[in-house]
Amino acid sequence: MKIEDYLGRKAARVEKEMDRLLPKLKAYPSIIHQAMRYSVFGDGKRIRPVLVLAAAEACGAPDRRALAAACSIEFIHTYSLIHDDLPCLDNDNLRRGRPTLHKKFDEAQALLAGDALLTFAFEVLAGYRDPRMAARLVTEISRAAGTYGMIGGQVVDKLSESQPVNLPVLDYINVNKTGKLIRVSCLAGAICAVAPVRSQRALATYGEYLGLAFQIVDDIMDGNGYMQFMSESQARTKAVELTEKAKQALVPFGRRAEILRRLADAILARKK
Repeated sequence: MKIEDYLGRKAARVEKEMDRLLPKLKAYPSIIHQAMRYSVFGDGKRIRPVLVLAAAEACGAPDRRALAAACSIEFIHTYSLIHDDLPCLDNDNLRRGRPTLHKKFDEAQALLAGDALLTFAFEVLAGYRDPRMAARLVTEISRAAGTYGMIGGQVVDKLSESQPVNLPVLDYINVNKTGKLIRVSCLAGAICAVAPVRSQRALATYGEYLGLAFQIVDDIMDGNGYMQFMSESQARTKAVELTEKAKQALVPFGRRAEILRRLADAILARKK
């Protein structure tokens, strides 16, 4: 199977499940549910939830075991984008070729829709029948999304607008703002598969390297971030090295991790 076909098939499965889980459009108060769905179904790449499913697959588990975790992480990712776009942060008018949520609705509904998606993500995680698995997923995902993860990276990113940024600070921003959610996507798949601790650690390591490589490729395409400190060739070399380290972490899985290796290569090679 071509990796593009795999991504498309898994993304479609995630989107079908998100549609099932989310409150219906007409459920009262309908405006907030419309806003949530507008952003969730905004033509995203679904990289993070696909990584959840692929990591579970590498550990021998079917999609159904990891689907709720995959959707939850995508809800959290979507909430972060909604809030990033607000005037108090990045003040963006467009995302993925469409008006951002605060432009389509208003700032209050955008703020509340982001809050609602974050809250709903943990409601979904709490639905796992195994209470120990639910607790572990909530712990790991909340930590990755909080002040020692995504939020921490966003805070330092915002502070850096008014002061000089050096390479260690940029690394901190990207490891946390982007990388932690990618790392926990891979870890969550292993947790859902009830994989051994060594497998969980290997997949977390894979996700850690992949997350930073992902951001470097973004910076190459956008001409910012790491491009302030190195040439495109140097940035590309760094991304390649990180991708190879990510794939090295998959050695214990053998052929079962082939999809994860190909996903890493696809992330490295992307042009948009």
